[in-house]
Amino acid sequence: MKKTKNKVLSVNSLSIRRSERWLFRNLNFELQSGQIIQVVGHNGCGKTSLLRTLCGLLLPAEGDYIWQGEDEYTPAYPMFIGHLTAVKPELSVFENLSLHPLAENFASEEAIIKAIAEVNLGNYMDTPARYLSAGQTRRVGLARLLLSTSSCWVLDEPFTALDVQGCRWLEGKIDEFINQGGAVLLTSHQPVTLRNSLDILDLDDLNSSKSNKDKVA
Repeated sequence: MKKTKNKVLSVNSLSIRRSERWLFRNLNFELQSGQIIQVVGHNGCGKTSLLRTLCGLLLPAEGDYIWQGEDEYTPAYPMFIGHLTAVKPELSVFENLSLHPLAENFASEEAIIKAIAEVNLGNYMDTPARYLSAGQTRRVGLARLLLSTSSCWVLDEPFTALDVQGCRWLEGKIDEFINQGGAVLLTSHQPVTLRNSLDILDLDDLNSSKSNKDKVA
């Protein structure tokens, strides 16, 4: 039986500016459960700013957005993984995950150990993050996805610094999450190969249309 899709995110006439320059204006789109949208566009068009705005880290200049939970009275809280890993170099791999709350919740020790093993860092559990490679540090950040209970992942360049094996692993996790009814909004300069269909939101199209209600395709 096919799962019913629910609206997770609604973006309405959203506009973002930096200083005196508009990155984009009048952005409209919706994200549903079981859907993955990749935001694309030229460098500097506002991809990262869009994701950070939708996660409450930046304020929009115009418009609004609504994260929707299982019903109209329950908000959804996205899990954001930024271009920067948010991994503290002085803390160990385990400490970075145990001291980082997810939606104000702390994961259990058992869950953290399991997540560390899955990202192939079991031998580095007590190693300070400063001694990790860029790819290993990225894996620490991505391990938070395994500990999150959020129904939506917002991922800004999540494949950065990962080797081929790491990219395939992450693609598999995204597919698994989508199949379970999750929703994903991401950016990536690398090709993304998924079993699920990938919808595209091209911010460059905003320059050629006053309204883009149907721009996700």
